Amino acid sequence: MDKTNVERLRLLLKGHEEILEAKRIHPEAVQRQNGAFRESFNAVVRSTIMPVLEEIKDLMVGKVESASIFHRLTAAGLKVKLDRWEDFERSLLFCGDPGTRMVRITHEGVGFGLLSKKVDLAQITPELVEEEAMKFLKRVFGDEQLRRPLPIGPPRRRPAAAYDFASDPELVRV
Repeated sequence: MDKTNVERLRLLLKGHEEILEAKRIHPEAVQRQNGAFRESFNAVVRSTIMPVLEEIKDLMVGKVESASIFHRLTAAGLKVKLDRWEDFERSLLFCGDPGTRMVRITHEGVGFGLLSKKVDLAQITPELVEEEAMKFLKRVFGDEQLRRPLPIGPPRRRPAAAYDFASDPELVRV
């Protein structure tokens, strides 16, 4: 590693250690930042996002391997696993970003390019949540359709006329 980068990293780590020490000595001085945004986000999650995702999850239970919803301090979402042969889940996430005071809506999982959209907290409506959930599910089930094995059926037979060489004047029997 370059010596200047090593020195920069040491300075960053020294500053980090000083902050940790100050927090350890005076824990009461550490205040949770953006508490109002987190409370607002949690209220929107409980009143708007979770009821819509709960309804979607209820429709999917028993039809897919697993469907679950979750709610944490700054995130809420829906997780779906289509069948037991897959070893991965796909998720629709609503993440509250206290720094920008926005909500990031993300589709995550194997086979998904990261699709993300940022909206203001006030713009979160049940209609928006349902629209994003349907986009997500369309991608999940659309990807499954692309990986679907071809149906195996009886071999296709060609009509007898396709083997009739006598009617073709260009072919000569030798």
